[in-house]
Amino acid sequence: MMLFMVSACEDFLTKTPADQVATELAIQTIEDAQVALNGVYSGFKSTSYYGRNFVAYADVQTDIVQSTIGYSNQLGEIYKWSYLSDNGGITNAWDLMYTVIVRASNVIDALPNIEATAAELNQIEGEARLARAIAHFDLVKAFAKAYTQSDPASELGVPIIEHFEIAEPERNTLQEVYNFILDEAATAASLMIDNGAADVSSVFLTPVAAEAFMARVNLYMGNWGDAVGHATTVIDNANYGLATDSASYASMFLNDVGPEVIFRVGLTKADYNGRYIGYNYYNSSQGAPNSDYIPAQWILDAFNANDIRSDIVFRFNTTKFGWAWNLVWKYPGNPLFYDNPEVTTNSNMYKMFRMSEMYLIRAEANAELNNDVIALQDYNDLRSNRIEGYVEEALVGEGLKAAIWEERQRELCFEGHRLWDLKRKGLGFKRVPVVHPSAGTITNPGPSQSELSVTPDDNRWQWPIPDEELKANENITPNPGY
Repeated sequence: MMLFMVSACEDFLTKTPADQVATELAIQTIEDAQVALNGVYSGFKSTSYYGRNFVAYADVQTDIVQSTIGYSNQLGEIYKWSYLSDNGGITNAWDLMYTVIVRASNVIDALPNIEATAAELNQIEGEARLARAIAHFDLVKAFAKAYTQSDPASELGVPIIEHFEIAEPERNTLQEVYNFILDEAATAASLMIDNGAADVSSVFLTPVAAEAFMARVNLYMGNWGDAVGHATTVIDNANYGLATDSASYASMFLNDVGPEVIFRVGLTKADYNGRYIGYNYYNSSQGAPNSDYIPAQWILDAFNANDIRSDIVFRFNTTKFGWAWNLVWKYPGNPLFYDNPEVTTNSNMYKMFRMSEMYLIRAEANAELNNDVIALQDYNDLRSNRIEGYVEEALVGEGLKAAIWEERQRELCFEGHRLWDLKRKGLGFKRVPVVHPSAGTITNPGPSQSELSVTPDDNRWQWPIPDEELKANENITPNPGY
């Protein structure tokens, strides 16, 4: 275990003179184990993780947004690709992901000594193992090269952590980390109970969430057949389905519920404060929207007039700076958190896994396998539920692959996928300044911001191993270029 984790987990573990026995003393009953598991989920909620920053970073760092004139410079180093190994946001993300891992490991290690039914123990272990797999996956996609753009057997990944201990581990290879992630997720799926319709829009991890996660991981690995298999398991589950009209699609993002939602990070009114995924995109808490980042023109142009998503993803409004523009409105603020729906900090529960992603995964994987007919059907099925009066398209080959990619950008925009999608595909990008029809250029000028270009071989696609980790662990290898 990494040295920093001692302090990172002190709020969770019972403090004793001997750290080695803290877990045994803290988790002694099935009730203790459930409380400890709640601590795992609490890690997901953190502002540094799925509560806000980790989701926002993956879009703000790309070409899908532009910073506005007068923006607060929040997330600025990420936006400008000027981060170093002492960047606080990246350090906090690393810490929180490993905190989730250590908390989950503590739960798993304590279970053999707890008296309870096999079903109770298995369920808790399954949820903890899947959470641990998710956190390892998020670490490796952020701090290591893409599996599909490197030699996984020799390229460094991140340290695999399975137990709470004082140690200075080396980085495992990419292949070892991905193998561990898939093994953990498969074990988790076999242990958890499928509660059927009761699990839809769950705030707890489920067997269906495990299948959705394995579909995503295999997509990132280029394991097309396995990606198809896991996505199909989710799609064939009758308890879930695509939103079929604008009202149900809008409710999914406003109220955080719906048949598409497989797993959401369960915020409540008591703990939503500070978890504002949409804060830098809209933020009407003090009246007119105070937007740090606005959508790039290309993503606005990607939606046609009949697309039900357009009015839900974007909202036309006049900002505090006095110009009217389409702003990101995918996180309007859950009414459960706010007394006034027009005055929000744009907090919603992050939907970590949605059914539409499974259609896109299966379509992309089948297209890569040259199963064009099957891939096209998923592509058309998704679009027929998103576009009024949709006429099915006939596409094959590279044209079909390009269309699926474009549909993925429309469907998952501002949900924290863009950076990782570009990275796994080996694609660079160039920001094009946004020009308002009457106000002129409304984004911050300069090559380091609005006109930034990033090539696929730039070392900064791999976030820096945090400086505090490098100082504490002499065995860990830094990423090149930092």
